Amino acid sequence: MGEVVHGDYRNWVSPTRLDSVTNYECYKGLYSSFVDKNFFEIAYSFNRQFGPDGMYRNLPLYAFADNHDVNRVASLLTQPAHLFPLYCLLFTMPGVPSIYYGSEFGLTGKRTQNDDSALRPCLDLAALQQNCPQPHLPATLARLAALRQSLPALKLGDYQQVWVNHEQLIFARSFLGQTVYVAINAAEQPVEVQFDLFQPADSFQDRLNGGEQISIQNNHCRITLPPCWARVLV
Repeated sequence: MGEVVHGDYRNWVSPTRLDSVTNYECYKGLYSSFVDKNFFEIAYSFNRQFGPDGMYRNLPLYAFADNHDVNRVASLLTQPAHLFPLYCLLFTMPGVPSIYYGSEFGLTGKRTQNDDSALRPCLDLAALQQNCPQPHLPATLARLAALRQSLPALKLGDYQQVWVNHEQLIFARSFLGQTVYVAINAAEQPVEVQFDLFQPADSFQDRLNGGEQISIQNNHCRITLPPCWARVLV
């Protein structure tokens, strides 16, 4: 795996070179789409990279929200609650998701012009578990990781945009007959959305939220998205 910031990732990822490289384009869109209330930004990157004519639709790029060189994502977001839908997006987008050590607890950290040591602290795990900045985040990440492992479409599927608005994004991932619809909500209140399906279905099961059943009428789905959260429909 290689760290590549600029340029065409296809120059680096190939059977004779690297298995994967860092996806810095989507890194930027992941946090700024929440900060600016502009999901059109990350939707554009997803389509450009992974859509039907995407440049990198067959490349397993390394997806991340922060790392050893950039400010921790908890310091970039203006609303701490946005950590949860952001990580939902990270674990359902195309690519290989990664968590920078300590960020599973919601740690903050910013670099200065001359020093980036705040990005690389020595952590006392026992103390963090007792005094976690985001107590529900570690278990949430474990749920998301298990969900991704259980759904081949999330690991290996293609990408199709379904619907996008300033604070919501819906997309579909498909692989070997399995289609998963992912709906992300960055708003601080519930939002009702509706969309047409790519393939006929009678109902969905929300695998992220206790298996809730979602009925389909005339190939049309209407759902309410919880605030600062997501749905993963199978």
